[in-house]
Amino acid sequence: MPTWAALDADPVTGDSIPTAFLELEGRTVELRKSFAGATAPTSPQVGQVWIDTSATPHVVKVYADIGGGNAWQPLGPLSRLPASINADPSTGDDRTAPFEHKALRLENVGSLPGAVAGNAGLLVYRTSDGEVYVADQPVSGAWKGMLSVKVAGSYDTVELDLSGDLGNDATNPPTKKRKGVLEGWLFDATNEKRTFAFVVPKNWSANADLKLHLDQVLDAAETAGDDIEWSGEVRSLAPAEDKVSKAATALVDATTDIGADVDGIDDGGGPHRTTLTIDHDDATNAVAIGNLLLITDWRKTVGGAGLVAGTVVFRATLAYTQTPRHERI
Repeated sequence: MPTWAALDADPVTGDSIPTAFLELEGRTVELRKSFAGATAPTSPQVGQVWIDTSATPHVVKVYADIGGGNAWQPLGPLSRLPASINADPSTGDDRTAPFEHKALRLENVGSLPGAVAGNAGLLVYRTSDGEVYVADQPVSGAWKGMLSVKVAGSYDTVELDLSGDLGNDATNPPTKKRKGVLEGWLFDATNEKRTFAFVVPKNWSANADLKLHLDQVLDAAETAGDDIEWSGEVRSLAPAEDKVSKAATALVDATTDIGADVDGIDDGGGPHRTTLTIDHDDATNAVAIGNLLLITDWRKTVGGAGLVAGTVVFRATLAYTQTPRHERI
């Protein structure tokens, strides 16, 4: 900004009115020119506004100190940021009381950009499936999906222990058996039972049934279309209130058709999954967060027309709908 000498206002020896008007007109022109241009005004004053026309769209800037000394600071409109945004008002960058970014919205993308060293920590929202991803640099060198949860629609799964005989019925336990490289428990009689213990975690949605999945292989070759039938019961024990001899609630019987694939119906064929449903709001054994669930299961039928004989259970899992919070304890 130009620097002008003050006008002489002495009524006798001072500047004449025409001279003063001409000087003021010249100064007005200079001021108007300093508001916009491709180069910054010279000798700027703190608080001075300038429209930078060096690129399109033009950028409004103000001469001020917002950290690091007086400089031309962009006000907008901005389609590209000139530098990183720092929301920490502390000049020490200690992050003890940073400002909020209100109404912050992740970039919506149809497909993920390339994951490169320069975009470590970049967050994007993929519109094709509603998933949020973070550029996981330099740990994995790729995009990592953030766990998204649809309330009462996204399931968490917990493995139930099959490694020992704890939980097997004391009188009629299943038999440990190996099929090829796979080892599990052979259920080949309707009175053989196993009980699983499970504490309902904090991230259960509290409004949907739970699912007990039993993964198994055949103990002998079967006929195409034969069914695997399971029964079960559950006890839901509230902490410090119930005992293990509480009356159980019968589970709805579950059936799995083994299909017709030659390998799938041969000895050791499968795997075949049978799912038993636990009613979360049963009148006698309602499920609640923190409750101990004792789930006992057995084969409803073993052999006979259209029915599968023994099966070897090698994996048991419990699936439940979860809340947006992910803690289990």
